[in-house]
Amino acid sequence: AHPLEFAFGNVLPIYLGPMLSNAHPNTSYLWFAAAILGTCKGHCGYRILGHEDYHEHHHVFYRYNYGSLYLLDSLLGTMLDKRRRAEKDVAS
Repeated sequence: AHPLEFAFGNVLPIYLGPMLSNAHPNTSYLWFAAAILGTCKGHCGYRILGHEDYHEHHHVFYRYNYGSLYLLDSLLGTMLDKRRRAEKDVAS
C-alpha cells in the first residue's frame, strides 16, 4: 500500500479511538490486540469457529468487500453477497 494509504487507512483508525476517548493504557493495549487479531482473522484464509470472514473474498474478487464491516460496502455497492459470489464463481 502507498504510505499515505497505510497511515490513514490502517494506522490512524486503530490509534484514533483510544486517543479521542483518552483511554487507559491497558484498555488501549486490549484495543490494539483486538485490532491486530481482527486483521489476522480477516487475512488468514481459515474458517474460525465455522465463520468465513467477509473481507476474505476481497482477495479473490478484487472489486468487492474492501472493508471489514458490511456497512460501507453495502452503501457503496461493493458488497459481494453469497448470491453474487455464486454468479462470479460460475462466470470464472
